[in-house]
Amino acid sequence: MGEVKTDHILTLLTKLLNGEEIYPQNQTLQEELNVGARTLVRYTQQIAAHFGDAIICEKKLIDSRAKRLTTYRFLKDDHDLVKVFRLLIASDNDNINWVLRLAYENDIKAFKNLSDDIKKNLSNHLAKHRDTFLMKNNPLEDTQNKFFNLLAAAVKNREYKTIDYEYDDIVTYQDAKCLKLIFTDNNWYLACEIKDERLILLRVAFIKKLQYCPNKPSSYQTIALKKYNSYFENMQNAMTLADTASQKAILQANKHIARYFKKEMKPFFISQRFIGESPDGGIIFSVNFTQSLEVLPFIKRWLPDLEIIEPRSLKEALKLDLQKALSVIDSS
Repeated sequence: MGEVKTDHILTLLTKLLNGEEIYPQNQTLQEELNVGARTLVRYTQQIAAHFGDAIICEKKLIDSRAKRLTTYRFLKDDHDLVKVFRLLIASDNDNINWVLRLAYENDIKAFKNLSDDIKKNLSNHLAKHRDTFLMKNNPLEDTQNKFFNLLAAAVKNREYKTIDYEYDDIVTYQDAKCLKLIFTDNNWYLACEIKDERLILLRVAFIKKLQYCPNKPSSYQTIALKKYNSYFENMQNAMTLADTASQKAILQANKHIARYFKKEMKPFFISQRFIGESPDGGIIFSVNFTQSLEVLPFIKRWLPDLEIIEPRSLKEALKLDLQKALSVIDSS
């Protein structure tokens, strides 16, 4: 019985993915699957519950029926996005308009089938706000990567994947649990747990191949994701380690850059804490880190106006990096 139900749901999903609109009272569909309307109601409700906002449920008149019936279909760009565009255009809110522009510039396929009047309104609207925003870092750029949608589906469905990843050499991660897609440091990363129950971040742009894991269940247990909740909430950048206790760095910004580190300013790190002002007008603050790479690039950007007060190990790591840089400069 379970296999029959699975076959039926897969058939319904195939129809939805092919752009069909289905409704449980469809006599032809009932005959095709050899089930009644009540069974189809259960199946379609289960599909809608699983896919959430991706499934559009509407009550409409079908054929010559007098009663409105509930129909189900996957969201389609050329119909349903129009509603979103109209709301955004009508709002004329600069806090929202940059989102519309970002989507328009990066996913033109979602707009190509719009009606001419909507295209014209959208184009005029974006032109009016063209000089308001300049975005140099684009979170949608990597979404054009051929693996991005597959990874998003893998995260959503808690799938295992075998991943070929190229950094210096190609490394294959077998049966990796796809936990989260993260945008940080101007790049998209896949957070996944590999065989030794170790969390790693893989830059999406460096992923070369994705494969299904037929020897694994269809999805991993949610507990595998929950155990990293604290890490995801507190991670500061792609160099934050999941399995390492954090240390505290005490830093001092001199008077030339003190304004950027005052108590009321937006912090550069989640863990950044204001400590006080120094007698010469500088600002003393703290930042937690799990490895030197998590904070050293930031510190180097502010040299020579940012000083490491403690720990000594972080000072030594910075000194070593600077010595290596100077030796390269001297030898060139």
